[in-house]
Amino acid sequence: MTPRTLPIVNAIGCLALTGLVVAQWRKERTLDGMLAGIRTELAAANDLSTRESQRRATLEHDVVVLKEAIETTQQAAETSARTLVEKDQLATRLQTDLAAARTQVTAWETALKARDERLRALDKELAATRKRLDEAIAKLKDAGAR
Repeated sequence: MTPRTLPIVNAIGCLALTGLVVAQWRKERTLDGMLAGIRTELAAANDLSTRESQRRATLEHDVVVLKEAIETTQQAAETSARTLVEKDQLATRLQTDLAAARTQVTAWETALKARDERLRALDKELAATRKRLDEAIAKLKDAGAR
């Protein structure tokens, strides 16, 4: 190599190194941009994961509450069914008692009518007896006055 070619080779080497540095710098900037995009996507994915976890927890809580509400509703339905059966039995018993009471009232009405008829008959007999008694007293007064 000649002393004149050495600075040219050196300049070419510097230019090549500068080109290499610039190429690596551009590649690094591109990779930094991609890395920033990936970090943004990762943050969004983490945020979505957190929201979905919260939603899942909320849904699980809602399922638990719904199960409790169903159990409570079933218990209330069973209680209502038992109460309905008891009320139906009570209604049947009351209807039977009412029918018996109506029969008894009818019997009492019949007995009262019979008693009233007997009282009227006895009243008529008493009136007839009084009339006879009054006539007998009048005869006795007439006979005693003579």
